[in-house]
Amino acid sequence: MIFFLYFVKNGRPTSRFAISVNRKIGNSVQRNFIKRKMKEWFRLNRFLLTESYDLWISMKKKFDRGDAAQAEAQFLDALVKITYR
Repeated sequence: MIFFLYFVKNGRPTSRFAISVNRKIGNSVQRNFIKRKMKEWFRLNRFLLTESYDLWISMKKKFDRGDAAQAEAQFLDALVKITYR
């Protein structure tokens, strides 16, 4: 498990996304890389959500460029599972 994903329906016209990365996860360059990648994945795959949600991700482990594909797959899987709940 790389991250925890919390979500709740928000009743707004669009979904909102927030991410928190603890200081224990690498230096600032690594933390900002993680935040940029997660925000970009959400922006590109927002259409997977059929309703509007507030999403909050709490990172538990860091990932680097080599592990980004695995983290993206887990993130997209989580978005799909939200849709079918």
